[in-house]
Amino acid sequence: MSNHNHTGTVWSNATSGVHRRSGPGTTFPINKTLPAGTPLIVLCYSQGEEQSFTASDGHVYTNTAWDFVIIDDQDPGGYVADVYVDTGGDITHQLGVQGTCTRLSQTLAGPSGLG
Repeated sequence: MSNHNHTGTVWSNATSGVHRRSGPGTTFPINKTLPAGTPLIVLCYSQGEEQSFTASDGHVYTNTAWDFVIIDDQDPGGYVADVYVDTGGDITHQLGVQGTCTRLSQTLAGPSGLG
């Protein structure tokens, strides 16, 4: 289990880049297209529409996790299918249940008065 953000990059063989969306699925509007190799900060993840991607090593990744990512402190962020983000592993294992966007939202809106 982790209690911190995680870094990653858009897979380098995502030659046309990846769409970042307002929610965890392809039915949500695109708010930015991120080029291959873009460094990212993963704040949390949500479960959504299943996506597949073939990495440069030929491995096919399939997952329902969508990472809420930002590219800098001024970026409002959005969701990218986890299979398009190289974090060195499965984000659901790296961040654990504490890393879900629902859990983060509940924590920020909790007794401290944030949110």
